[in-house]
Amino acid sequence: MNTTKTIMIIVVLSLFFTVSCSTAKKIDKNESIRSQASPCNPPDKLKIYELTKIYKKAEYHFIFWERLEGTLDWEAAYHEALPRVLATNSLFEYYLELWRFVALLRDGHTDMSFPASVWEDENLTASLTVAFGFINDQYIIDRVDESVIDIVKPGSIVHKINGVDIEEFIETNIYPYIWHEKKDSVGFWRLEFLRRWSIGHEAILEIEYEGKIETITLQRTVYSKNWVSLNNGVLPTDELRVVYESDSHTIAFTEDNIAVITIDTFFNYDLPSDFFANYSLLENAAGYIIDVRENGGGNSKNGDQVSAVFIGEDFTNQRALHRKHKIFDYFERLYRIPRNKYYEEYFLTIKISRLNIPGVLNAPLVVLSSRETGSAAETFLLNFDTTKRATIVGTASYGSTGQPIHINLKSGGSVRICTRWVTYPDGREFINIGIQPHIQIENSIEDLKNGVDAVMNKGLEEVRRQIDNQ
Repeated sequence: MNTTKTIMIIVVLSLFFTVSCSTAKKIDKNESIRSQASPCNPPDKLKIYELTKIYKKAEYHFIFWERLEGTLDWEAAYHEALPRVLATNSLFEYYLELWRFVALLRDGHTDMSFPASVWEDENLTASLTVAFGFINDQYIIDRVDESVIDIVKPGSIVHKINGVDIEEFIETNIYPYIWHEKKDSVGFWRLEFLRRWSIGHEAILEIEYEGKIETITLQRTVYSKNWVSLNNGVLPTDELRVVYESDSHTIAFTEDNIAVITIDTFFNYDLPSDFFANYSLLENAAGYIIDVRENGGGNSKNGDQVSAVFIGEDFTNQRALHRKHKIFDYFERLYRIPRNKYYEEYFLTIKISRLNIPGVLNAPLVVLSSRETGSAAETFLLNFDTTKRATIVGTASYGSTGQPIHINLKSGGSVRICTRWVTYPDGREFINIGIQPHIQIENSIEDLKNGVDAVMNKGLEEVRRQIDNQ
């Protein structure tokens, strides 16, 4: 899922910009940015070719056509997109229209990325001197540059931007280009959009702090590093003692011998061997917490091997569908292919005999999740939810997983298209829904102000309850 965050920022940056492919032209803050022409505007032949390529590749590979039946005519959408694409005057505007086209597929693993010449331009990386968060369905300011700390405080709630209700502003300006049915799962990109624009461009924010509402005006500038922030959920240092830390995972212990394992990515192929090597650190723990709240995915096999150490027996963790392009029965082919209902189905069973795991950890286990827990990290949650091995604490996960294919475009960017439809083994859906926690909890603004990680604390409370009940 979420493996292209840096690139995805550009979508939200790009709603109003036109830039040069090489050297950026300084743009007056009062000038219409969209009116600026780019010398790197792709030729019409290339635009037609790349739009058509995306259309055909999606038609052949995209897995969720059945979900869109009756709501999207893909061929008609292609014909509608063609004149808009040809009317663009810059590389940026061109990609913006490609984004609009791909967003019609309404999938969290189907999207575009911009050429480096667009997303490296300083006019697109300029940002406000505040950063945003999304907590309990409210937009807040969770970091503030030291230069504006006197006029805006971390923890302020944002109600409006440029005089428009913030939800309406986002609905109008971003959702036509980025889409996921589970809207809270695109929070990162929405928040970055609120920050980014061209250097010197102003934003008027209506904010609320401790019951007082005021309007402030901020300018976008070069990226700031002098942040004053809310204490983002760090437990007191005497609660956790770190005993192992690497690029693949961190292990810490509480005073009552509960192991807290943090895994922020499943892209690291050293994770299984590193984790297996730490088995002796973990085997005598009273209980376990695995924190994957910041894990946007990677390779499911890495997560499966860690899962097997806690589950311990062969287990089926998911049902998966792929497009089946070879149908040998003539009449079946006539019926299924025009209706986009030709799937190859299989059930994935994890065979621990093939993984060479060092042993099985049987003590009580809690897994922490959030809306940022996506892709391979959702498969990780599936492992524990289907086997009933762990209690999931936090918020529903991202709600999208599916082996996207990546297609590079000659104009410099790329597109990815979801090819895999995953469900629970019994057919229950979590795409666009998320894996639901057994205990629902989210850190509040006050939690962050006070340096309290309520989600972690609830996880520790649940592990201790289970230990006491053994």
